[in-house]
Amino acid sequence: MYYAKTYEAREELLHLLDGLEEDKLHDKKSPELWSVSENVEHLYLIENKIVNGLKKAIQAKATVEEKDLNLEKMLANRTYKVQAPEDIVPSGHPYTKAELLQMLEQSRANLNDFIQDVDDTSLQSYGFNHRWIGDLSAQQWVQLIGFHERRHIDQIKESIQ
Repeated sequence: MYYAKTYEAREELLHLLDGLEEDKLHDKKSPELWSVSENVEHLYLIENKIVNGLKKAIQAKATVEEKDLNLEKMLANRTYKVQAPEDIVPSGHPYTKAELLQMLEQSRANLNDFIQDVDDTSLQSYGFNHRWIGDLSAQQWVQLIGFHERRHIDQIKESIQ
């Protein structure tokens, strides 16, 4: 199943958050790094942005040519630092763990609704451009959500060590 790793990443993130004490959510190893809360807020923002973009792309029948890409390897490479676009940079709001979990639940419900509503042909035919990877199909975007989440799980693990 094309989205299995996306769901596995979310399970790992939830397990990681479950074992984390509330007072550790906002700790930072250094000022330029994001806290656990900021990482989670970013994941919420980007998942919603991607799904909403995919809904628009499919409605507009924005065709893309699905390329053979190793998204997992590309996103796992953390030697390449990526600056997040302003609309998905965390606000710094001091969310509680319950609020963060609710945000993750909401963004995943949005993704689940999208997956249930879209057909396989649309998943492979329609999509939109990623600013440094190029055109991705809807299916590839769903996979990217999980690989991107795994990247941030690694950041979270480093921040709580």
